[in-house]
Amino acid sequence: MTPPIDTALWREAMGGFLTGVTVVTTLSGGKIAGTAVNAFSALSQDPPLLLVCLDRSSRSLEAIRSSGFFAVNILSETHMEVVRRFSSKSADDRFRDVPYTSEATGAPVLTGSVAWFDCSVHAIHEGGDHEIVVGRVLRLGSDNAATPLAYHRGNIWCLPAREIVPEGRS
Repeated sequence: MTPPIDTALWREAMGGFLTGVTVVTTLSGGKIAGTAVNAFSALSQDPPLLLVCLDRSSRSLEAIRSSGFFAVNILSETHMEVVRRFSSKSADDRFRDVPYTSEATGAPVLTGSVAWFDCSVHAIHEGGDHEIVVGRVLRLGSDNAATPLAYHRGNIWCLPAREIVPEGRS
């Protein structure tokens, strides 16, 4: 029998993987909802699919199930207060003073995002204590001038852009 994985060691090891910082939003029953997510990935180019992983107890997950759509916003250096607010367990006033627009689905698209993806729910799969939400991208946008935030070992970073050119490539 395999011994159980130590939770603290699991979190420490997974924290060593540098990720981007996103806020996943939706509009359900006339109310907007959103949460910070770092488990986000492209899944397929044809059709255009992406995935996000949300805690099973997340109110935003329930709102996404109900509405059938969501937006993923890749946060920029202008969003430090936004990431703090959306990472909090308190859901009160998360969108207060946060400028946003909406696209085809009505889900909030945060102004100043590095990129955003407006999605319909393609599938939801069980993933332990999380749910894997697969979204079909309906619309998207990108701002190449925006500097993204990064998450590493429990901290939010704003990394200076510096391209590292592999040897032999010009």
